[in-house]
Amino acid sequence: VLHGVDLTLAPGEVLALLGPNGAGKTTTLSVCSGVMAPTHGGLYLAGRRVNGTRPDVLARAGVCTVPEGRAVFPNLTVRENLRMATYAGVSMASVEEKAYGRFPRLAERRSQLAGTMSGGEQQMLALSRALVSDPAVLLLDELSMGLAPLIVDELYDVVGQGVADRAAIMLYGEVVRTGAPEELEHELSAAYLGG
Repeated sequence: VLHGVDLTLAPGEVLALLGPNGAGKTTTLSVCSGVMAPTHGGLYLAGRRVNGTRPDVLARAGVCTVPEGRAVFPNLTVRENLRMATYAGVSMASVEEKAYGRFPRLAERRSQLAGTMSGGEQQMLALSRALVSDPAVLLLDELSMGLAPLIVDELYDVVGQGVADRAAIMLYGEVVRTGAPEELEHELSAAYLGG
């Protein structure tokens, strides 16, 4: 599905991978997270080739993924969901301090079952659980899908003030252009709208 995808992410950088449905974005993230092994080429983390490394090993090395569809445990409370982050060696006190500091609404809902919260609150919980481990690489798939604009703004404020340093446009499994988001605005419209 992917053809010659060549992307680099610098420390502290936010890279937006953009394109219409079926362009290869989720597949790219699946390769980067170790869910799918590349058949050709290489995946590197901090200069080390990690092809074929299991997702749990990559996660322990600092690759954290928030997949599409609000990855929370619906039958667990907010606090129980956050406890999952302690398995990465972070104390529960630290997890709660960071999560509730970023999203005070989660503190109000700490005893509520995650599945009964709004979609935006569930996404806050999934993002919080990812961020408390201070990941080296954070992969977000469709963070804003189906959410109200105010919630989207709040989520993007946490991710990086909502602004990508660089953007890459994917079409048919290939990265067709990379650059500053404002440089790609016209091409992005064409990619989504077929112009």
